[in-house]
Amino acid sequence: MVGLTWSAQHDPFFWDTVQLASKHAHYFYENSLHWLPLPEEIDSGHPPVFGYYLAHVWSFFGKTLPVSHWAMLPFLLLNVWLLYHLGFRLGGEKWAFWLIPLVLIDPVMAGQSVLVSPDVVLACGFLLAVEGILGKNKFFTTIGILLLCLVSMRGMMTAGALFAWQLLLFFRRDKTKNRAWVCRLIKSALFFLPGFAFAAWFLWWHRTTTGWSGFHPNSPWSPAFERVEGAELFRNFLVIGWRWLDFGRVFEWLLLGWLIWKNRPFKNANPAILDLLLLLGCLVIFLSPSALFFKNISAHRYFLPGFLALHFLVFHLLANALPLLKFGKEWLFSALITVLALGNWWIYPRGISMGWDATLAHLPYHALRTEAVVFFQKNNIDFQKVGSFFPALNTGENLSLNGDLSHFAEKDFLRNEYVVASNVFNDLTETDYLILQRDWILLKKWKHAGVWMEIYQRP
Repeated sequence: MVGLTWSAQHDPFFWDTVQLASKHAHYFYENSLHWLPLPEEIDSGHPPVFGYYLAHVWSFFGKTLPVSHWAMLPFLLLNVWLLYHLGFRLGGEKWAFWLIPLVLIDPVMAGQSVLVSPDVVLACGFLLAVEGILGKNKFFTTIGILLLCLVSMRGMMTAGALFAWQLLLFFRRDKTKNRAWVCRLIKSALFFLPGFAFAAWFLWWHRTTTGWSGFHPNSPWSPAFERVEGAELFRNFLVIGWRWLDFGRVFEWLLLGWLIWKNRPFKNANPAILDLLLLLGCLVIFLSPSALFFKNISAHRYFLPGFLALHFLVFHLLANALPLLKFGKEWLFSALITVLALGNWWIYPRGISMGWDATLAHLPYHALRTEAVVFFQKNNIDFQKVGSFFPALNTGENLSLNGDLSHFAEKDFLRNEYVVASNVFNDLTETDYLILQRDWILLKKWKHAGVWMEIYQRP
């Protein structure tokens, strides 16, 4: 984690972290760290606690990219420590370390780990809560649930899923129905109270100060919250399935099916198998509806807790499986980790949207964008004459903390004199690209490790 942070410390903010980390932190930093409602243009309804934390870090150590990246290291290290303990709990001493690379090399986890991302904190809260619930550690459970509720509304949903899971575990393990049973049930729920209390307070405070919670019709993100039905509902169902299979995870599901078949019958199975199946089921139930019933709320990172639960289940089944024929467990662990690692090199053909923040494949983009910026600066080309796409539309200050307030204009073929195109831009449609190739002049092209960037000029 130290090496990973060192290698990424000069990388700009990327994708949604530009808003959820950089812009939120800028707002609090520039307002003397006062807790205030966010401006509407950067307020997506989540608790801005992560940006508030980052602003405090800047105030102590300086507002730089390295400081921002190193601010993530405590959470990254805590994730490693928790994964070892969960590995020990679910697989025993012999296999405990295997859970660490299995989780951290997952493209979604790896992609977020090189960013200044609130989802790293969300993963930390989730791991803390799971370790707390399985190990009956009240402190871990309380802090984990609180972290989840502090970081985002998706964290609140995850906390709700963990509460449902805790209740299911309680009903499975403690079947003595009497007054003492009720007291134990209430006590088991009390550890969720601080996190749920914060969530209730924030939603009330946000509605009181802004007049809305979640989203509103004038929000910049309101198109993503349009309700869908019919064919679009079915499309969302397929997209959710794709997210669960993407970047090599399809092979993990195949291995899971094989392991479940090998571990039958379940009458004498380790009860932890059912516990982990219940955890996975609760997360699917709580995290899927928003992605299913709304137009565009299905990014890979939205399902990160579910992916972690999937890893726990596969790890536990493999570590505790009966002696396997032909293949040793070490070979299967190594093969699965290798497949997930290679998932970071999956790049889809042009025209197919990718979750670029959910894979290490995005890393070359930063250097290519710098090349494009330097090209325009050397040729004294006004950035407002250059059309581009998300996530390249932000200022240098928001991306790199360099004080540069210039930024590219949005793509408009009728007004732009130049256009920057890249396969990282999901908003660049196949029609747009064909127009550029047919009617515009290609000035420059850079390509590295599957990521490309091109500059076009109006003829």
